[in-house]
Amino acid sequence: MHQSAARAATEALRAIEATSAVSAVREMRKSIESNRALMQGELHQSAARAATEALRAIEATSTVSAVREMRKSIESNRALMQGKMERTRQIIADSEARFRLPEIPEVVHLIAELRSSPFSETLTRRSEQTSALQQAMESMHLPWLDVQEKMRSLASFAELQGIGYALRTLPTFGENLSAALRFDLGDWRDPITWRPEILADIEARSDFYVGLGFNRALTDFPAPAFQESLDIAGLRGEPPTIVDLYGAPIPRSETEHEERGLERTNQAHDWLLRLETQLRAFIDREMTRAFGANWPKRRLPNDVYDAWREKKQKAEQAGGQDRPLIAYADFTDYERVICRRDNWREVFGEFFGRPESVRESFQRLCPIRLDTMHARLITQDDELLLHVETRRLVKVILGKG
Repeated sequence: MHQSAARAATEALRAIEATSAVSAVREMRKSIESNRALMQGELHQSAARAATEALRAIEATSTVSAVREMRKSIESNRALMQGKMERTRQIIADSEARFRLPEIPEVVHLIAELRSSPFSETLTRRSEQTSALQQAMESMHLPWLDVQEKMRSLASFAELQGIGYALRTLPTFGENLSAALRFDLGDWRDPITWRPEILADIEARSDFYVGLGFNRALTDFPAPAFQESLDIAGLRGEPPTIVDLYGAPIPRSETEHEERGLERTNQAHDWLLRLETQLRAFIDREMTRAFGANWPKRRLPNDVYDAWREKKQKAEQAGGQDRPLIAYADFTDYERVICRRDNWREVFGEFFGRPESVRESFQRLCPIRLDTMHARLITQDDELLLHVETRRLVKVILGKG
């Protein structure tokens, strides 16, 4: 997965052997700096650290010993990277071998099996869409049924389709839908303090989600089948349209990656950018309607108002276009504006119903927002949360909630 990083390190080693020590050092610095972002992916943090330590050795010791140190670092980490790549390939192969695509005549029997299994509660709660579930199963083209845990896999597929059905038919932030989503996604209503390891470590984040009640079985499918099931459930579809006037004050990244995890992260970045422009336009429109164009000065905490003004001034001094002040909001500011007591009472309560549901929605999106902005991988768990909460918020913004 990171062969280019290994090639770059090998080329730098050749430069050390073939040229003067001074030019070799320059080559190594250039190689490490250009490939640091690549090597700092979750699978290769140790390789990135080793390369950085070797660079320090070059700067702190004689070039001869530095060359030896660099050779040792590259050789030891080449095996590490190749081993991790091979383990990753094996995990993917084992995962794909676990799943199969049911034949269409089999689907009715599978639903009957599910109805008489310990997972029958899924169909009881989703009874209104049993025929839609059969149609969804028949629409799948990719292997999705876990041969080792068939009923668990069936129940999870049914739950995903049920979430999509509920989002289409129930009031978006009504208590019925909010309670149903807590059954699958966990209870996120209490204020959360985001520990660094939750954002930086995928396993720690997964454990944190499970601790809140997130059902990991919902995302335990091969990535292509998981995305196809989201499409059939109506959870992915087209991303929100972008409102240019309320765009982010930083340019979007155009970098393309081959790895599925990075593709998922790039897609999430795009969805969140679009969602934020919609949120900014919605808040600005409703607050302006209620309090006039100067609402930020009157209806924001002083520290938030000052922070927005400072970022706006810096952006305009750097040649940026003139944008509304809310275009410089941080992601955590939206919930603060919406749920502030006077704003909630006079503006936003009629849109969302309960402030704890708004907090819950934004908190489900918060770690995804932070990770995508810092080029960290997100998981299929994050992808599900992203699509569910984006759909909910956009429905309210467009007046369809």
